[in-house]
Amino acid sequence: MRPVLIIWLSIASITDVAVGQIPRTTSGQFQYYGEVVSENSAHSMERAKSFFNQPFLVHWDTVAHVEQPANLLLTGKGYINVRAKLHGVSVPSIIPVALHMSIEIMDGHYRYMINHFEVIDKEGKLQYHLEDKPETIKSIAYDQLLQNTHKRVSFVIGWLKKYMKGDE
Repeated sequence: MRPVLIIWLSIASITDVAVGQIPRTTSGQFQYYGEVVSENSAHSMERAKSFFNQPFLVHWDTVAHVEQPANLLLTGKGYINVRAKLHGVSVPSIIPVALHMSIEIMDGHYRYMINHFEVIDKEGKLQYHLEDKPETIKSIAYDQLLQNTHKRVSFVIGWLKKYMKGDE
């Protein structure tokens, strides 16, 4: 039984399992989206403003906000560092993955959205959109990049939820 399980797990790790982990929009773009109920909108607005000052989560290039009496929209463009192999047999490297994030605070809840994932080089130049696997990259390396990007973004979302509650 044990050899069958090992073979099955090996096959599952080689197939396109990672692609299913990152949610997609109807147009096929990767996007994380969620709505969370908040008890105090004023507190949520202050927490959301300072969330973009968390230096170890995302390296923000630009942050902007639009504030109205009843709601607040914050947006940021930045990148996360993902540890993955560039090629199938290489050692893992740090790969910067650019993204856009927005937090919208409204009466009694907030929405977050993370999208526009792009693999960039060390100078910040676009290499490829994360949804579009280049032919030069082996499937195993690409799947690892997707899995590790998903883990990192999931961590950022988890931290956002804790931070907005004040539990960090």
